[in-house]
Amino acid sequence: MNQPSNYANPPYGQRGNFRKLTVTLPQEVYQRLVLESARRKIAGKQNQLFSELLREAIIQYLDRLDSEATAAANDESGSGAAG
Repeated sequence: MNQPSNYANPPYGQRGNFRKLTVTLPQEVYQRLVLESARRKIAGKQNQLFSELLREAIIQYLDRLDSEATAAANDESGSGAAG
């Protein structure tokens, strides 16, 4: 998707086209979010809130799936030509 860096976490007031979502997480995943949030806060980095962390993770995951699907499609289209 290659969106700008603030695509997942635009400034306050610029999320009009976002949808609210409720998520239930395993305790281990929740603890990992707590640790990452704390790490960013201590390091003085942005995007410390859970919602920001989750948006980033979901976008990265979906982008990876898109890349894998594109690579698989390229492999399939190229495999018939050799031989």
